[in-house]
Amino acid sequence: MKTIQTLRLVICALALTGTQAQAEEIKVFAAGASKVAIELVAPTFTRMTGDTLVVTSDTVGALRERISKGERPDLTVLSQVAIETLVTQGQVQASQTLPVGVVSAGLAIKRGAPVPDISTVDALKKTLLQAKSVAHADGARGATSGAHFAKMIDQLGLREAVQPKLVILPFGVDVIEGVAAGKYELGASQSSEIIPHEAVTYVGDLPAPYALRTPYMAGVVNNSAKGASLLKFLASPAGLGAFHASGFSE
Repeated sequence: MKTIQTLRLVICALALTGTQAQAEEIKVFAAGASKVAIELVAPTFTRMTGDTLVVTSDTVGALRERISKGERPDLTVLSQVAIETLVTQGQVQASQTLPVGVVSAGLAIKRGAPVPDISTVDALKKTLLQAKSVAHADGARGATSGAHFAKMIDQLGLREAVQPKLVILPFGVDVIEGVAAGKYELGASQSSEIIPHEAVTYVGDLPAPYALRTPYMAGVVNNSAKGASLLKFLASPAGLGAFHASGFSE
């Protein structure tokens, strides 16, 4: 959390040197894993440019599908695979994309609770079997970590044992909020949805061979000039710093 607080001070200082033009709304489709990063940069971007970010957050799959079907945000932040799909479709130009970092699938617990061991496959299995409740996002709605976690449970041979205490929620954010509120003992989600939350603790990445690292990219949709302006800001130290502070790695 100190990293995020420091970043806020830095980008606020940068904002004081900016100039404002005629204010516009910039529509952003941000997958759940990137939601905190966009929230971090939004106030600074607005102070520097006068423009306001109107952010829609959902799963990677849901947002990609909406763009594929014709919706037109100015910019989107999705997994690299999803952005590449939009490039193939002609919705995003490859020259108007930006790698913003990598997120890892992992587990969260309520802050202050004993941190379980998930450093090995055997330790992970023991932790899942001992947990009173486990929540993850809905892979059927396009949640990357949720789909991966559900597949992992099957591969570990734990479906029958874990199913009675398994809760599937629409979004990773819902999972982490539930863990923070004490509704669920364990929550599976992306590192960038867990690390910034003050009321939970990041247990760690899932162990090999079930580790999942997902590269994310920002992309301008339909050659939007407003989206290009935001992409340029995200490429700055303040912009990329927000992603790193919120749980993305390089």
